[in-house]
Amino acid sequence: MDDILIERLVLDIPGLTPAQAEELSQHVGKGLSNAEPKDGDFESLVVELNDQAASRDLHRLAEDIVDSIMQQIG
Repeated sequence: MDDILIERLVLDIPGLTPAQAEELSQHVGKGLSNAEPKDGDFESLVVELNDQAASRDLHRLAEDIVDSIMQQIG
């Protein structure tokens, strides 16, 4: 299996506390580490969330972010 290399991942989600942001980033990282990587070189990917994103369950929000990233890369 190939590796996924992420040089920079920026999550700009207003309304999260620092603790929530840290928890969300850990869930996203874990989700990406468990995903099946696809071949390709993707310069930039964008995930857009609705205004209620910060009020959602962090596990579900992380899953949505990972799903969106994986859909974009194949």
